[in-house]
Amino acid sequence: MPNYENLKLFRIIEKDVKQIDASDKRSSRSPQKAYLVPFKMLSVSGFKFPFSNPVRIREAIKLQTVSYSSGSSIQIFPVHVNRSSKETSGFSFFLPDNELTEFEEITENTSAPVFPAPLSLASSVNGNGITVWTDEKNICSVVWRSGIPELYRWRVKRESAIDSEINWLKKYCESKEIEENRDVFVFDAENDSGNFLSIMEKSFASFPWLREINLSRGVINSVMILERFVRFASKAAVWLTIFGIIFAAGAWLNYSMISKALADVGNRSEKLYREAFDKEGRIVDAVSQARGRINALQGSGKTGKALSEALSDLGIPWRNNTIKITIDSMSYNTERAELVGSAVDMATIQSFRTSLAEMGRSVQLGDVSQIPGGGFRFNLVIRWE
Repeated sequence: MPNYENLKLFRIIEKDVKQIDASDKRSSRSPQKAYLVPFKMLSVSGFKFPFSNPVRIREAIKLQTVSYSSGSSIQIFPVHVNRSSKETSGFSFFLPDNELTEFEEITENTSAPVFPAPLSLASSVNGNGITVWTDEKNICSVVWRSGIPELYRWRVKRESAIDSEINWLKKYCESKEIEENRDVFVFDAENDSGNFLSIMEKSFASFPWLREINLSRGVINSVMILERFVRFASKAAVWLTIFGIIFAAGAWLNYSMISKALADVGNRSEKLYREAFDKEGRIVDAVSQARGRINALQGSGKTGKALSEALSDLGIPWRNNTIKITIDSMSYNTERAELVGSAVDMATIQSFRTSLAEMGRSVQLGDVSQIPGGGFRFNLVIRWE
């Protein structure tokens, strides 16, 4: 994140955006917007590798998560806490792409710094303890250990009282034998935002790596460009270094030209969509929305599968009582069914998917996210063929 003294801070409450009270320490320069977000599906995991190359670190983290991120888009945000020439340690944030997209639709901004709300409270427990951020709708917490976030957890405020949330976190610390996590700090963003900037200032001073955290789309795009460049440069000989710089500059110019061309195509697509379908409604993806409108007008022309048949098929994996899956919700039509459920591990989810696929169904595993305290939540789409 940029210097906090030049930030105009906002917090997100569901689909609302509220500004945090300004401080008289604020720089007189034009401030930059930054957002504090109580993410719902954010997770955190530590890492330690015997190398320091940022690209290699990202690739290593991707390999560690590929077993439970298959079929879903999860953005990775590594934070390097300790780095030397031979070793790097820190932690990574994992955020489903759909939650990042929802945030961008609320703020209509993909470049402003984005910060998980409870991490800004690190100084209040000196890096060892529990920090809890509450607002009008959310309770999100972080368990700290030796200045590193050990666990991130979110709950709906109306469903989980603060006291019960703190008790759960303390029991978690006991189960993990985290004895030093005795301090608990609760910050009420709804009623006490005037003290927030001083807390955040102390946190940034005590833990400088907090300034590296920025969970925005702009960071992802920059990292992807950097990774491509590093891979190219690592294969080049020393005498080709100057040529590589020139090539990178040309590639950047080409990227800018392509981006401009794509923007023009997008503007034209939106114009055509307005003329053909909707003059005032919101446009997220003009091509996809137009395809949906056309498909709706044409109809599928298929009879599909009856609900009773669909439920009969879905019950087959349970007949031998070997699949331990909990189905939380199911949406159904004559062409497909979409399941949202949970399981204790990825092997159970894959076994469930395989059982359905063996019946000749087209089965696609969607988003998979880790449930705080153990287990995984998954999304499965079954098409009747």
